[in-house]
Amino acid sequence: MQKLSTAQIKQLHDHLIRQGASDALLYELLDHLICEVEHYMWIGLPFEAAFDKVLLEASHTAVHYLNQTYQTAMDLDAMRGATLDDIVFEFRNKYYGAYDLRQSYRLSLLNALLLGIGAFLMLVVWVAAFNQRSFSYMSPLGLLWLVGVSCVGVAVGSWFLHNLRQRYMEIS
Repeated sequence: MQKLSTAQIKQLHDHLIRQGASDALLYELLDHLICEVEHYMWIGLPFEAAFDKVLLEASHTAVHYLNQTYQTAMDLDAMRGATLDDIVFEFRNKYYGAYDLRQSYRLSLLNALLLGIGAFLMLVVWVAAFNQRSFSYMSPLGLLWLVGVSCVGVAVGSWFLHNLRQRYMEIS
């Protein structure tokens, strides 16, 4: 892949400054435009044609729109209270599922842990009771069985309530 020279990068930089790109946006746009020009050059266009094609995308209207959009981004106070997910998904589509999955990750992990511990305890008690050919809820095995059933119950109940909340949030 052909790389741009310093002079060619300076041309792109100067164009963005003439179009009014803010300091916060300038280097992000410059990186994007460099990649675009290099892509067009890689597929066979000369630099001048690739440069002109990219300049159509980086018009004054487009740069102005991006400046306005980035000015309405999270301010410093909102950034202090934001989670990593809020920052990562600031200008992205939050409705296709990845944002929700990341938001509910801790709950899913806790439910999986409780379900695993509960199922393991119940299996251990079942095998031990099978070997002893007796079972009593008043024995240590009975206590382990109740702890296992409780863990499974809490995990299943939590999962059910979370899904119920999600369903009602989608409706409203």
